[in-house]
Formats: sequence, C-alpha cells, structure tokens
Amino acid sequence: MPNENVQTNMSIEVGKDLKVIAEGLLDDVFKIVRNLPPEALNWTPQQMKNSPFVLTYHLLGSAAYWIGDVVGGIPTDRVRANEFGVQGDHKELEKLLEDTKNRLAKTFDSLTETNLLPAPIDLSRGVLCWGEVPPEGRTSVWVLVHDLCHIAYTLGQLERINRIWESRLEN
Repeated sequence: MPNENVQTNMSIEVGKDLKVIAEGLLDDVFKIVRNLPPEALNWTPQQMKNSPFVLTYHLLGSAAYWIGDVVGGIPTDRVRANEFGVQGDHKELEKLLEDTKNRLAKTFDSLTETNLLPAPIDLSRGVLCWGEVPPEGRTSVWVLVHDLCHIAYTLGQLERINRIWESRLEN
C-alpha cells in the first residue's frame, strides 16, 4: 500500500484549486472592508447582529482554525465565543488577514493523500454550519470546502452591510 501521507499530483492540484478560491474570497472580503470608513467598521445595522469588524474577525478566526489548524496542523489559540462583540480597526484586520493567508497557503501547499481520505475531526473548538459528521469522519476536503462556504456566506453579509451603509449616506 502506498504511503498516504505524501503529496501526489491529485493532492497538489486540489490544494492549488482550493487556494485560488480562498484567496479570491478573502480578496473580495477585504475590498469591502478596506472601502469602509473607520466609523463603519464597528457599526452594526439595526437589521443585523454583527459589525463588519466582528464578521471579518470571526471569518478569519474560523479559517485559521478549520483550514490552518484542523487540516494543516498549524495550532491556533482560537476561542470562538471571543470573536463576537469585539471592536477594532483596519490595521488589526490587515494583520489578522496576513496571518490567516499564511496559514491557508501553508495548508493548501502541503495537502497530502491523507487529507483526501475520511478521518475523525476534532469539533471541540468549532461549530459546523452545514451537515453532520458521521462516526467515520469527513475528509479534510470537506472541512476545507465547509470553511470556504462560510467565508462566502460572510462575504454576502458584508456586501449587505456595505449597501446599507452607503444608502445611509445617500439619504
């Protein structure tokens, strides 16, 4: 039986594809975040529960944990509950973005055959939004796609907040 903990053409190509998607999503998120003035970053619209800062802080924490830690083995000290109710500035988010991008790049660049096979997943510090994990586990690819979907979902929330913010300025 071949060594499953090695990179193969398949795992390399899957890593490249997922990396392109992750980078594109994070670029789109930060186009919105960078366009918001400082006073909008910690503002929460009446119709929503979180500010752009909280949403971005949370999605970066989630990606660092699920992609970097669970799949990539790059430890985080994430405490999900602490990601809500926080405030900060653009500089803090940029620093977190760089850290998260580095974690994601290392993970995607080093996917192995083992990452493509079902395995138990430690859910002790995370919350799954879509689907249950059967006893035999899920593949790391499932975890990666799950978190990329979370980033895309949050991108939609940020786009909505941005439109609300801009409409306030027009009225």
